[in-house]
Amino acid sequence: MAEFLYEFYLSLARFLKFIGVYAMMGFLCLLSLVQIPLLNMGDARQGLIVAGLYFWLIYRPALWPVWLIFILGLVLDLAGSGLAGLNAFSFLGLALIIRGQRRFLLGQPWHMIWAGFVVAMTCLHLFQSLIFAMTEAKLPDLWFLAANILISSLFYPFFHPLFMAYHRYLSEDRQEYNEIK
Repeated sequence: MAEFLYEFYLSLARFLKFIGVYAMMGFLCLLSLVQIPLLNMGDARQGLIVAGLYFWLIYRPALWPVWLIFILGLVLDLAGSGLAGLNAFSFLGLALIIRGQRRFLLGQPWHMIWAGFVVAMTCLHLFQSLIFAMTEAKLPDLWFLAANILISSLFYPFFHPLFMAYHRYLSEDRQEYNEIK
């Protein structure tokens, strides 16, 4: 009975630790929807949620199945005033690319991870601008697009250390469990 209770406690503790990842992403989702005076560039705030998604897809991809990524994008689409489904499909495409490059990215130093994020943000903004250009029949302002990409890309260095610390915290559970057994 004591072993069962101990196993239950470990399972509950692990569950609560992993809920923190979703809480962080929920906070970033809410933050990306709030009007921030310096970040009223339109799509620049989207970099907040993509920073978290990018990190967790590299370091803990099992936490983000395809259906959850789609729901996250759909929630952002419905809560924002954008084209319905655009974020959902953009995030899915981005997730497929990141998962395809995961092995390469895991072995890279931090600045290469950030460079990958810049490329991801550039692809995401270009894709979304192309879709908007097709639906509105006008070309996007390239300076505005470049500014969005730059501002979005600057979010990642602020969040990477926080995400990495939490990733290490999640890994401690596995080490402690192996030492006890």
